[in-house]
Amino acid sequence: MCEGETRASTARYARDILALQDGLNFRSLLAVPRHDVAYYARRPTGLVTLGLRTDQMSKRYLLGLQGFRLAQYLQLGWVCQDTIAARGLFCEPVHGLRNSDLHLVTVSPGGEILGYLGLVGSADEVPRLLHDPDRARFPVETAHGINLFDVVPRSQATRTDQVGELKRFVHRRSMSDRMLRLRVTLELLLAAGSLVLGHPDLQLVVGDVEEHVALRHLMLVGLQVRLIEGTTPQLRPGDYLHLAYVRRGAVKPFVAQVPAREELAARMRRLDRVLSAEDLGLAVRELIGRGSGTISRVAA
Repeated sequence: MCEGETRASTARYARDILALQDGLNFRSLLAVPRHDVAYYARRPTGLVTLGLRTDQMSKRYLLGLQGFRLAQYLQLGWVCQDTIAARGLFCEPVHGLRNSDLHLVTVSPGGEILGYLGLVGSADEVPRLLHDPDRARFPVETAHGINLFDVVPRSQATRTDQVGELKRFVHRRSMSDRMLRLRVTLELLLAAGSLVLGHPDLQLVVGDVEEHVALRHLMLVGLQVRLIEGTTPQLRPGDYLHLAYVRRGAVKPFVAQVPAREELAARMRRLDRVLSAEDLGLAVRELIGRGSGTISRVAA
């Protein structure tokens, strides 16, 4: 096959994936019983936000969510079309997911997925201390080529099961309503914070962010963020997502201390009230005015 035909073929493959995702509907998620999920919130508008562990989802739902993630990143230009076509990928791989991984999703009344956020734990089968040289590295550490806890030292007693990584914070690209986008963001943050509350051993949240995009959202939850400067993130060229670190703005890793449980619970109650307010924009400004999280910087 000549080069021109290859480009046309991979572009057509990408279009087929997007068409497949556009045709999917997740209306049945709206009727999932509350006791079957880790988190559930329904708004009077019909908007539903769910938190599901991997082992709480059918294969169909799991493939659908992984497909949603791939389609949004594909539209952002962060997915290598050649790689997914060569591998025959129509969704992000599921083989690396663990049963305890949490998938947070907001669904419209019509059954469209509007936003997704993952909260995952360590790959260590048995918890290890963070300073253990044999512990599994978190994905953000692999991408940035660092040991987070050499840069931001933690207590010698802190274990890998006391750390969660936020991943794949993504919105439906066709969602043009800015206030709806903000609402979806806040719903997912409320879900994440509420689930952290339910895991009292969780002390730290890690990940990477574009400083002028997702970082301000972490501030709303009240996290005490240490932002790490000076890394050069990259994935191997054969990784289907390696373009995510090529075409985005500066992406920086972070380590965030989870607030005291009483403080976090109070913030979640305030965030829930914000989402129930008639004027969402005004309510968010008032929330910011009441104080937010903190940010400090450290060199890699």
